[in-house]
Amino acid sequence: MSGVASRRAYRPLIAELVFAGLAGTVVNSSVTVAVAAIAEDFDASVSDVAVVVVLLNVSMAFLMPLTGLAVRAFGSRRVLMAAGALVAASSLLLSLSPGLPTLGLARVLQGAGLAAVVPTSVQVTTQLLDDVDRGRALGWWAASNGLGLAFAPLIGGLLVDLAGWRWVTIPSILLGVGLVVTARLGIPRDLQHDPGVPTGTVLALGLMTGTLMSALAALSAEGWAAAAVLALVFVLAVTLAWVTRSRTAVLVVGWYRDRGVRRTSLGAGLQMVANGMVQITVPAWLITTGILTGGPAGAVLMAMTLTMAAMGLLTGRASGVPFVRWLRRGLLGCAVGLAGVAAATVGTWWIVVPFLVVLGLGAGSLLSPSLTGFSHTAAGANAIGLSVFNVLRLSSFAVGALIGATALDVGRPGLAFGILSVVCAVSWLATLAGRARA
Repeated sequence: MSGVASRRAYRPLIAELVFAGLAGTVVNSSVTVAVAAIAEDFDASVSDVAVVVVLLNVSMAFLMPLTGLAVRAFGSRRVLMAAGALVAASSLLLSLSPGLPTLGLARVLQGAGLAAVVPTSVQVTTQLLDDVDRGRALGWWAASNGLGLAFAPLIGGLLVDLAGWRWVTIPSILLGVGLVVTARLGIPRDLQHDPGVPTGTVLALGLMTGTLMSALAALSAEGWAAAAVLALVFVLAVTLAWVTRSRTAVLVVGWYRDRGVRRTSLGAGLQMVANGMVQITVPAWLITTGILTGGPAGAVLMAMTLTMAAMGLLTGRASGVPFVRWLRRGLLGCAVGLAGVAAATVGTWWIVVPFLVVLGLGAGSLLSPSLTGFSHTAAGANAIGLSVFNVLRLSSFAVGALIGATALDVGRPGLAFGILSVVCAVSWLATLAGRARA
């Protein structure tokens, strides 16, 4: 640990990362399981409610790149405390919503709060901790993120059944308060960071990431026309930046030329595509085919998510392992695990459980090591780059979910898992070829 942070502040900083990891999954997942109940209460269609719920992800994509500007202006501690307070307040507003417009506003505000949480938290570890402690700290973040993925839907579903959908935000409110308290205790008052990126460039990045996520959200809601328009806006923005050789294009190209950025982005991207595909498709496949009911199907999925949570602590303690080794192990684990899941969909269903464990080992080998590895690059040295990296993760999850849901709709879920398994296997072979050339 550097001299900037004392051992007294280390534990509150770890606690802040744990709350950040939990918030990133619980705030979203605890509400998604209540979509049907909300639709019934508001006499609305499930698809309309689903569109409103996805506004959290859209808000995050637009606002996450702006995090660096907020940190530059107000400091890391104030930004994280404000983000936690916003998460708590917006979650309370969601529980009191009289209709869909207010619910939509609450989801947008939840996304605005979460947009600042992960990039600012990771940036703080870069400033306050040395390499070993940073790896361990981000391992705690990954473990809590995995636990949130595993238990948020279960807890949210129980709250809906026992008390009604308006109570599903209780964990989110508590997490928001926890973020405020741990940020105040664990982050120095005067800690600031200047990303060194012009405001215009940041706004351009926010437009690109926001329209991309909005297009994916529109696709998930089968809003084909809106998705096409948003995709066109995204393509035009990228094309304009490229043709004019704007600072935005120069910055992004500079990031891409960094091999560390490419490797960590590959690992994080494929891990999140697999995560989104499995979390959406596996339970739905088990339920729609009559193999299991909702509760047991969710328990099956925990074979992957709990394994990922355990891997977070392991990868954090093994901070001396080079990222390329984690990348190879993770890609191989994902390839084997996805192949097994594909086989289970056309054969003996219960073999999905051990292969989900293998997939969890692979995904867990990529989760926090990718974030840690990216934080060591020039792009990951500031909150702007970290924000774009996290939007990549969000977008990859959405892509995986869309592909998996589409494959399930046409009765071929195994095909989606099989293709992604091949992509991971080819990527693994490419890393081996790169080692041979070196």
